[in-house]
Amino acid sequence: MFSHDGLRDSLTHVAAPPYFYESLKREISLSERHKYLITAIVFRLTSSLPIYDYSIVTFTEIVNRSIRLEDHFTRIASDTFVVLITGDLLLAQQVTSRICALWTLEGIPDISLHFAWISHQKGENSLDFLNRLDRQEMKSETF
Repeated sequence: MFSHDGLRDSLTHVAAPPYFYESLKREISLSERHKYLITAIVFRLTSSLPIYDYSIVTFTEIVNRSIRLEDHFTRIASDTFVVLITGDLLLAQQVTSRICALWTLEGIPDISLHFAWISHQKGENSLDFLNRLDRQEMKSETF
């Protein structure tokens, strides 16, 4: 079951969605004021078998080791995660490659990792940004 207390996800202890959304609004404001780029990466775990808590916790640990302390990370659904980074699509690709490589080595067999990323566009609000991320075609990494 997916639950949170408003600040942290109960299973993974990453930022809860409401806390992440506030962080996203703040990062958008800062990025436009200081003229730097922010990029969001969405990850989804998929399998024909049930995805148990152990798999979700394992993935969370991999991501936490792969991102910087200043990056934001949330679990927005039972099997879906978002990472917000300061940087461009090239940096997002590097972060994603690192996470996929670790998932291949340490992840759970029969669980595929799907991902997509987008950079924030000037003047775009947080809801439009996340909606555009949802519409992005996802790529996959399987092993």
